[in-house]
Amino acid sequence: MKTKISLYVHVPFCSRKCVYCDFTSVVNEKLIPSYFEAMEKEIDLRSCKNFEVFTMYFGGGTPSHVDVGYISKLMKKIESAFEINAQEITLEMNPEDVTDDKCHRLKDLGVNRISLGLQSSSNEILKVIGRPYTLEDFLKRYYIVRKYFNNVNIDLMYNLPFERLSDVESDLRIIESTRPDHISFYELELHEGTPLYSMVNAGVARLPSEEISERMYDTIVDGLENFGYKRYELSSWTLEKPSIHNINYWENGEYLGIGVSAGSHIGTERSVNLSDINDYFAKIRSNLLPYEYHKNNSLKEEIGETIFMGLRLARGINENDLRTKFGSELTAIYLEKLDKFRGYFLESKDGFLRFTKEGMKFSALVLSELV
Repeated sequence: MKTKISLYVHVPFCSRKCVYCDFTSVVNEKLIPSYFEAMEKEIDLRSCKNFEVFTMYFGGGTPSHVDVGYISKLMKKIESAFEINAQEITLEMNPEDVTDDKCHRLKDLGVNRISLGLQSSSNEILKVIGRPYTLEDFLKRYYIVRKYFNNVNIDLMYNLPFERLSDVESDLRIIESTRPDHISFYELELHEGTPLYSMVNAGVARLPSEEISERMYDTIVDGLENFGYKRYELSSWTLEKPSIHNINYWENGEYLGIGVSAGSHIGTERSVNLSDINDYFAKIRSNLLPYEYHKNNSLKEEIGETIFMGLRLARGINENDLRTKFGSELTAIYLEKLDKFRGYFLESKDGFLRFTKEGMKFSALVLSELV
């Protein structure tokens, strides 16, 4: 029997690095050919016809920053290494990369879902965070994408530097007018070592107060609900097309990651690839899998991760499924950690333990009990 997996491909290249970004990204186009050759070799090392790939996701970095020819060649390699039965193939795009030709070529390759980065509808904020386009540019490119794809996500953020509540209200008006199939709305996380972290510490950039940030959150949740979007995960809303790929992550399913910093979870095996591109090249040249982290999870680690990820879903986690998979005793130990949150932040309904609406707002507090 074949093992159904999701496949993630990390394309780290960007035209520039956003001031808040803590992801593995590279601003050096000369490395693109060598990197894709290295990923092909990694795929050879991981080749397994017992894996049936049911979703693919090209993330980054900025996958749309590289020529489609590189994506095309890599997909042929993927098809030769694994059994492919992909229901969903997502590729992340930035507005400045969108052209009719690129969209047409991606669609011909089988890409059927686009995740388009907007981040903010405020041109002033876009400039501060280092995004090389305006709202007007974004809208023009969004409608080009729409000509070719009927499953489009828009990425947005809140709690951005100098952001006001009125900016979030403007974001919602853009959503109302464009009606994307899916919305990912994330709260900015300030990471040490990023330019934005230094800017905030130096007083050059100012983040919204905690009170304003909470009001932004409430405005987003209520606004999207009023527009007919269904929240199915802490940061994800959809009209009727949830991300199959991401749901597999949240269900702690099995997935394989290719490229720098990509993570994998097969059975109880958990691994993360090297994040430094030169270290990655060196391992691949030695015909070794480019692990930075690699271990087999214990049963305790697996149930902890399953609950932690599963609670992100609006439907929550099926308590009987946990007992069947991990045993009643171990399940009871982990669920008892959450007992103090039941009633206000957590509720049980139809056999599922899930966040209440108020609990979603303070999910980080609850999930910290599982770390």
